[in-house]
Amino acid sequence: MSTEDSRADSISLLIVDEHPLLRAGVRTLLEGEAGVVVVAEAETIDEAVDLCRAKAPDVVLMEVNEASADTVEAMRRLRREVPDGALVVLARHDDDEQVFRAVVGGAAGHVGETARPDELVNTIRQAAAGREPIQRTLAERPAVGRRVLEAFADLTRRRPAGRRDPDLSDRELRILDLAARGQTNYQIGRALGVSEHTVKSSFSQLLGRLGLRHRTEAVVHALRRGWIDSSAPAVPRAEPEQPPFVAPD
Repeated sequence: MSTEDSRADSISLLIVDEHPLLRAGVRTLLEGEAGVVVVAEAETIDEAVDLCRAKAPDVVLMEVNEASADTVEAMRRLRREVPDGALVVLARHDDDEQVFRAVVGGAAGHVGETARPDELVNTIRQAAAGREPIQRTLAERPAVGRRVLEAFADLTRRRPAGRRDPDLSDRELRILDLAARGQTNYQIGRALGVSEHTVKSSFSQLLGRLGLRHRTEAVVHALRRGWIDSSAPAVPRAEPEQPPFVAPD
């Protein structure tokens, strides 16, 4: 296999961190992993946005120092630039507020800086595969999961009235129902007999038609309108092999 073919099959990664030494350390760690290619580094969010447009990375690894509204908006800016990619947050402070901000900002994964190197690598691989490992983090922190649902439920309540929602197909309703019950894309695909990619694509189309941004919003939206069973558990228990996601995102 040629070098170009090998790189094409790899996970392309953009590292965003204001500290050059920390970026260099993370880059050295990740470049030692087979199948991961660091395509660029950025010191600021503006630089990262430009690089996302130029490189279209599979995963953006963003270092976060504090949980703030500005941090959430920065995450959302990057997510808009990589709609087919994933955002993983590397947080200096591994507390509930950081996790909540990461979910609201659209991150697929959240790793504290005290995590082992293999945890970071596994999170990046799972995020690149569309499995959103932050779901396991939420499963271990039910209080954050409930807060996420409450936040998006409030957003739904404040949505302007009088808007008619488009008709949903049986498959889309089934996907929403399974998502509300804590199923990952992988698990939903197995239940429906379709690929993970098909489930992810269906969610993307559904979110676009509903004018929403996250799966959590879509589930809350569907629950409030009675499209799916409101008795579905909001915070399911984690499973060892395929982690479920909580307050489905």
